[in-house]
Amino acid sequence: MSIEFITLAPTLLHVFKAGESNPKKERRIVYGQATSDANGIATFYFTDNALANGNPLLSTINYAVASVYSTNSSINARPRVQMREKNSTGKYVSANITNISGVTVLGISVLGSENPVSGVIVDFMVLGSFES
Repeated sequence: MSIEFITLAPTLLHVFKAGESNPKKERRIVYGQATSDANGIATFYFTDNALANGNPLLSTINYAVASVYSTNSSINARPRVQMREKNSTGKYVSANITNISGVTVLGISVLGSENPVSGVIVDFMVLGSFES
């Protein structure tokens, strides 16, 4: 197995698997960040130029994960992230970013609804394959 680091817009860790039945098929781990828009959607393009019109760094997506970081002490104000979409052409993944609005009923605080949150930086890590 050999490991190669490639510096591109998103960070890419390139792994060649020894004994792979298809020697042209390579595993890649791509890491990057995206900021949520007004609808609470963060889209991470893992292409050679980090844009939707770029060439994909992966041909298939095997696994994707997203996370956010918050130091807010209020549980309602903390952003939450959940995976939304894995693009079939291997160009992007997206996640929904929400927080909870609290509702008070008869003097008792109860959970309300989830609301989209904009401007949150989301970390993405994607594992996939690439046919070279």
